Amino acid sequence: MTLRNIILIIGLSLFLLGYVAYWAYNTQYLEPRKRLGDEIAKLSGEIEWGENRRDTMMQFGEQNMGFYYRSLPRISNDARSQYHFWLLELLQYSGLENNNVETSPPTQIQSGVWDYRGAVQCTGTLPQLSRFLFEFYCAPFLHRITSLTLTPIEGDAEKMTFSFTINALALRPRDLNDPYPLANQLPEGWFSRLAANELAAYQVISDRNLLQTARGGIDRADYTFLTAILEFSGQKEIWFSVHTDDSRIVARLGDPIHSGSFSGKVVEIYDQDIVLDRNGSRWLLTMGESLNEAFALPPETAEQNE
Repeated sequence: MTLRNIILIIGLSLFLLGYVAYWAYNTQYLEPRKRLGDEIAKLSGEIEWGENRRDTMMQFGEQNMGFYYRSLPRISNDARSQYHFWLLELLQYSGLENNNVETSPPTQIQSGVWDYRGAVQCTGTLPQLSRFLFEFYCAPFLHRITSLTLTPIEGDAEKMTFSFTINALALRPRDLNDPYPLANQLPEGWFSRLAANELAAYQVISDRNLLQTARGGIDRADYTFLTAILEFSGQKEIWFSVHTDDSRIVARLGDPIHSGSFSGKVVEIYDQDIVLDRNGSRWLLTMGESLNEAFALPPETAEQNE
């Protein structure tokens, strides 16, 4: 073998050795190190995000600790049964009769928050209902009444049937290490969410007898409001809403209007006002006003309009 061949072989060997070394350095050292660095950065970011989230949750918990202590019991069977019997006791304490309470199993509305729903039906007077509502909203629970229906009882001027629905919340810990106690009893105490802390401040509402209107004790014209002035095929039409029975009166120019003590006829229709004739005198009624809020026009004004 000549010297030239030997030099070529040695050079080729050195080249191959350098290439293999470069490949091994990249694949066995640099790339694994880069992947490890990326993984460390990712994990560090997740740790930092988790720590920030934990701090935020702890801060929120500290600021809203009162909500946890006002929660229904975390165990669903305890919460449902205890709240059910509490409602029955409150109905009885308020003097209401024929009490019926139905509560449904809880529904999870978001992580750690469970919603209990109840339907209540009873009979009684408005003062008794006022006491129930007062005690209900002074209780410390996270609950509210979402709907309330009052139905008069035929032949009884005082008693009514009450039907309402209720929502209550339970805030449950995520695990046993939750910083808040695992309460298995209803919270106790008095939570003042009302403007006044005395029942007498609200009893005056029930003393007004809200059902007088339905029984004829209030002038229906006071609750008949001008709510719309429309135009169809060149003819204007006016609508009245009667709040005593949720009915509607529709009239056009020249039509009579009768509601409660008010009797008249539509003689003028403008964009936001109408003019009514009552026994030869003119009365101006503006959008949103009741019939008994109509304003009597001076005779000279009425003559000019004619």
